[in-house]
Amino acid sequence: MLKNRSHFALARDLIVHLRLHFQLLLAPIFLWGYFLAGGRPDHVFWLAFLAFHIFLYGGITAFNSYYDRDQGPVGGLLKPPPVTQALFPFSLIVQAFGLILAAFVNLHFWIIYLLISLMGLAYSHPRLRWKSRPLVGLCTVALGQGTLASLGGWVCTRPDLAAVDGASWLGMLAVTLATTGFYPLTQIYQMDEDRTRGDWTFAVWAGPRRLFTFAIITQSLAVGLMAVMIGWWFGLIDTLIIASFYGTLLTGTAQWARSFQSTEVLSNYRRIMGIHTLTSLGFMAFIVLHMTGLW
Repeated sequence: MLKNRSHFALARDLIVHLRLHFQLLLAPIFLWGYFLAGGRPDHVFWLAFLAFHIFLYGGITAFNSYYDRDQGPVGGLLKPPPVTQALFPFSLIVQAFGLILAAFVNLHFWIIYLLISLMGLAYSHPRLRWKSRPLVGLCTVALGQGTLASLGGWVCTRPDLAAVDGASWLGMLAVTLATTGFYPLTQIYQMDEDRTRGDWTFAVWAGPRRLFTFAIITQSLAVGLMAVMIGWWFGLIDTLIIASFYGTLLTGTAQWARSFQSTEVLSNYRRIMGIHTLTSLGFMAFIVLHMTGLW
């Protein structure tokens, strides 16, 4: 009985390390690319969506957790479960299974999946540890979770990169800028732990003051570009809604910057998770309502 409970606890911890609820907050980036390509959800879409948001992102996250061994809060987990040796092969098997699923979507999607997976390995593995190189780590996340993720959504329904028009590239640039600006904020409550571990992350390198300045400027550029593109495609009302929503979140981020205290780890964690959740769910609702013709 105890042995069975031990196996159950191990399996539960491995699954928790995938942080699947957190991965769904990345879904709007993929959905945006799919939407820009004129896609309508079908069985291929759901196959690609599961491959990305369960097996790719989940596997990459578990792989990172194996090497980080965080004791404090991480994205989506207030208290991560203990890291065991089984987490390493588990994270690779999960990604490999997703790679098989990606092959049933199309070749372009499979290549994008593989590129993001390899970038995730290089981001975390001690031999390369791109996470510990401030600008390299920033560019890795911007390209992988921003540009390639939205491009993955595009090729899911239109496997022809030559068909991506200028407006769609600008739309993908907008979510890439948003990802670039938001990523350092997810490190801000981990700075002490990262510094102790020897990881020279972007947040550690920039420091709180420069980090907030960078985040607010980059996200403002993203919101401005997104507002222009949405105004072009959907009109003034949609533009005002998006601008008001994200403008409020940016104002909240600016207020947080003025009152930020690095010692308030739990408060900072809850703040960034709240912003992330509101941003993702708001953008996801906008895309889904337009995609289904309800707006």
